Amino acid sequence: MAQRTRSATAILALLVTAGSGQAQRPSDRREAPADLVDPRIGNAASRGNTVIGPTLPHGSVQPSPDTFAGGTSGHKLGRPVRGFSQLHAGGTGWGKYGNLLLSPRLGLEVRADAHDSAVTDEVATPYSYRARLSRYGIVADLSPTRNAALYRFSFPAGDRAHLILDLGHQLPRQILTGQNGTVLASRIAVAPDGRSASGMARYEGGFGAEPYDVFFHAEIDTAPAARGTFHNDRIEADTLTRTLQRTDDRVGGWWRFPAGAARSVQVKIGVSFRDETRARAHLRREIPGWSLPAVRTQARDAWNRALGRVAVTGGDRAARTQFYTALYHAQQMPRDRTGEFARFAPTAPMWDDHYAAWDTWRTKYPLMMLIDPAMVRGTIASFSERLRVDGRVRDSFTAAGASALSQADQGGNDVDNIIADAYVKGLKGVDWNAAYAVLKHNADRERRGNGPRGSRDDAAYDNDGYRRRGWLSPGTMNVSNTLEYAYNDFAASQVARGLGKTADAQRYAARARGWQALFNPMLQDAGFSGFVVPRKDDGGWVPVNLTAYPGSWKPHFYEAASWGYSFFVPHQASRLITMMGGRETFVRRLEHGLQTRKVDFSNEPAFLAPALFHYAGRPDLSAKWTAHYTRALVDAKGYPGDDDSGAMSSYYVWASIGLFPNAGQDIYLLNGPRFARVVIDRPEEGALTITRSGVGDYVAAATLNGRPLDRSWLRHRELVRGARLHFIMAPEPTAWATTSPPPPSDDAAVAPPFGAALLAEVKP
Repeated sequence: MAQRTRSATAILALLVTAGSGQAQRPSDRREAPADLVDPRIGNAASRGNTVIGPTLPHGSVQPSPDTFAGGTSGHKLGRPVRGFSQLHAGGTGWGKYGNLLLSPRLGLEVRADAHDSAVTDEVATPYSYRARLSRYGIVADLSPTRNAALYRFSFPAGDRAHLILDLGHQLPRQILTGQNGTVLASRIAVAPDGRSASGMARYEGGFGAEPYDVFFHAEIDTAPAARGTFHNDRIEADTLTRTLQRTDDRVGGWWRFPAGAARSVQVKIGVSFRDETRARAHLRREIPGWSLPAVRTQARDAWNRALGRVAVTGGDRAARTQFYTALYHAQQMPRDRTGEFARFAPTAPMWDDHYAAWDTWRTKYPLMMLIDPAMVRGTIASFSERLRVDGRVRDSFTAAGASALSQADQGGNDVDNIIADAYVKGLKGVDWNAAYAVLKHNADRERRGNGPRGSRDDAAYDNDGYRRRGWLSPGTMNVSNTLEYAYNDFAASQVARGLGKTADAQRYAARARGWQALFNPMLQDAGFSGFVVPRKDDGGWVPVNLTAYPGSWKPHFYEAASWGYSFFVPHQASRLITMMGGRETFVRRLEHGLQTRKVDFSNEPAFLAPALFHYAGRPDLSAKWTAHYTRALVDAKGYPGDDDSGAMSSYYVWASIGLFPNAGQDIYLLNGPRFARVVIDRPEEGALTITRSGVGDYVAAATLNGRPLDRSWLRHRELVRGARLHFIMAPEPTAWATTSPPPPSDDAAVAPPFGAALLAEVKP
């Protein structure tokens, strides 16, 4: 490792004489951020599973091309396109949706795979998609609104221009393999003049255990020469209504357009999870006319507003493209589907498609706290509504989870961390008593672990083991669940203390220390001692392979090995450092884990690991590894693993702006930004400006609002009402902040967020 050089004291004079420290503004005009985004990033095989089609920020629909074997996004670059379906999930490791397929073609063969076409001239943006189906010379052009989409299909001259709408298409059935997609019901009614169609379908399969209904209303701007329906591979010219007869029958509508010169046909389709009336209302409100340029402009403007909340200056165009593409991916899921589900109050916020909170609580939601607090406020309100109606709030929730039984926890009760993160950062406009009811329910009635996947038998769960003895019995994900429950309890204790619920706060804070019962100090690997491992009910240890990646829904750990999970104690880092042998040993151990990928950064449990160097007095190593991950693992093709609803993208955004959140707490760890200037337009707290001077990855000195900053962390409340952070960077490790107090941990971070006393305790 390079020698640390240039102490903060030696550079302090440079900082003070630098005045504000703000980087010079470039003379060239900034490009609109939406036009810097490249939706192809992350769409390549195994590099993110992101969706190439456009959407609105947290919009309900995401129309996109589907390709056979297209992965969970439905599409892989370079593969033949089958058509364009209206619903997709971004960056997930398990598929869903791909419903209501529109497919233009020459000729009327309705077999599912009869018209797959290679594409050329493909242009993808956040607000539109355009490509030529080279098999037919048809150009497809589309743009979305929040609940609808407008298509323009440009056909060549002739008499064979056709369009089909296939209700039997879904990703888990026709695009993916092994995910057991099923169509349980469907119906379509084509208007006698052929200018509209309405209907619904009920689907099952993919992520989420229970069926879900999708309703639609579509309109066409061109009177067809013929129209009808189809049932499986049989075409019905005289039948305008069709209902599914048997499970997995394919039902749909077809249209043939008049012969003659080359022509364009426009189709618009509204989608609802509630009923056809609502789908029709969405369409007429959001796309009242037939102007594709107008819809495209509205979508582009929406993305420029959303992406423009973070303005970056410096770096080359490729760096800005990667940054704004990540920021784009970070604002797709979950989706705002307020009013879409009959069992919830129509005006209650309803944020759907959590895939899952286990992924998004660490980076996605803290990012939204900066740039879109209204989204966080709506999410928390939707948690309260789900508790009221369903009686529980699990961290996986897709297509409104037709019942609470279809919801699941990939890890702990991680909605708790989202609520606590917002609370300690002072989010206003939340009914905190209602939000606390979610925390209390989870703390007192959940924390049961995970039985076999899909099990609804209470006997399959460790119903009170965690609360009674401090850990779960050996079983599915029992160790990782225990560690996450400890952090969930810490989250609940913070909010309880802030709301004056002292007894609850003390009880949950005590339970939050229980993770230590699974730390076996006698186990050794690579010269290091102490690992978290399963423990029997009687206290005996269960032997495990400390480095084996378990996969999903497997014994003991979820998507990370013991080596990685042994570092997952976000609330008691200083205690963990002591248990691992002190700062020097901890630093060597964490470096070894990162170098050998025993701490595997391709998944969320490792997100906090590089930041833990701050707690051991080595912020230079956090900067080193953060820079490594943003360069070596995130590139022009995508991410080191599934983007997971924007979780990986959100990590990249944090790494680029120079802060990293210890989510669920009001702590940010400082590494210095990638760009010369970052301005974050926070709607409710004033702009945050982050600048840098110098070259390199290491912080040599820093100021906050013009005053020297000699520690490598900040509290969120230090950044309210606008703030200016400036970093002087160096090409080699420095001694900056290595002798200052580490970030708060071991209950020191437990505090209510409001009040003058807390503000007074913070000093730069």
